[in-house]
Amino acid sequence: MSTRPLVSVIIPVRNEGRYIGACLESLLRCSYPPTRWEIILADGMSDDATRSEVARVARRSPVSIIVVDNPRRVTPFALNLALGLARGEIIIRIDAHAEYGDDYVTRCVAASQARDAANVGGVTVAIPGAPTPMGRAIALAMMHPFGVGNAMMRISRTAQEVDTVPFGCFRAEVFTRIGLFDERLVRNQDYELNQRIRRSGGRVFLDPSLELRYISRPTLRKLLQQAWANGFWNALCHHVHPYSRSLRHVIPLGFSVGAVWSVAAAVWAWWGGVPAWAQPLAWCGWAIYLAYLAMDLVVTTRLAAKHGWRLWPALVILFPAFHFANGAGLALGWTRALLHRYPWQPEDHIPTWDEQRLQQRTRMAA
Repeated sequence: MSTRPLVSVIIPVRNEGRYIGACLESLLRCSYPPTRWEIILADGMSDDATRSEVARVARRSPVSIIVVDNPRRVTPFALNLALGLARGEIIIRIDAHAEYGDDYVTRCVAASQARDAANVGGVTVAIPGAPTPMGRAIALAMMHPFGVGNAMMRISRTAQEVDTVPFGCFRAEVFTRIGLFDERLVRNQDYELNQRIRRSGGRVFLDPSLELRYISRPTLRKLLQQAWANGFWNALCHHVHPYSRSLRHVIPLGFSVGAVWSVAAAVWAWWGGVPAWAQPLAWCGWAIYLAYLAMDLVVTTRLAAKHGWRLWPALVILFPAFHFANGAGLALGWTRALLHRYPWQPEDHIPTWDEQRLQQRTRMAA
């Protein structure tokens, strides 16, 4: 038992009282020796039932559960705070908005030891955030290539090397070698770290034996807010770290800009006629969007035929709204980046492992 590698599970949380109990209980359904792993939560000063739920689970947990305050209330800062306390040879990064398969920690350790990879992650199964037609439609859309492109962690069940995985099981030496999470990136910090791993010669591997059930957004409004924020931070990440650029993150930008151009061209034609030089562009724009709408109808009809026709109205509007919101976020993010109007603090950076541990010791001593 003592030869098992020591594992640290790190979890950023803020106002996750609705989900954190089930998340922790799913992790604790694990046969890994309780003395050989720990759970560290970095809490962004929650004002709901998060702390009481953690305390409830901790009272009967055989595994050490530690909570550290995250006054900055953003994810990368939380992750780095937790890493500053982590003792493990293996670091498993967890999201509180998900539930994990039986023996998840044991499976992560086995996968990390079996694969020649710096980071190993599993497949994401989206489950509805609400028992409504829209809630069910959102979960389906987040698992379909038409919605998420070539994000293998959502659409693949094949073991393979990939560009990123959800959350991940890291060998601790990775962080000593390439640094921790970039504190400037409120979102997209996982993807950027995985690109840094690959750039340094490491491998990121998708292992389908590791499955997590991610609770998708319950309403269209919350999904569009998420899509817009993801687009915004993707753009800033692409600007700061050009190696993180991906075609699937840029296509929605063209979709949104093209949609605005097509509408503007239609209004222009209505009021005074489009000049001859602009007519091919206008027709091309409309042809692309008519093809997109036709594809939208085909995909949503197939999904509704398989999962229930009550979902069809929600699915029809969901895909274009999701893509437009993501592209609009990208457009704003790139605009802010080009104007050098960054939404982070001057001191934010990628800390080293030793620097973070020193900061944590200083905080604890104070």
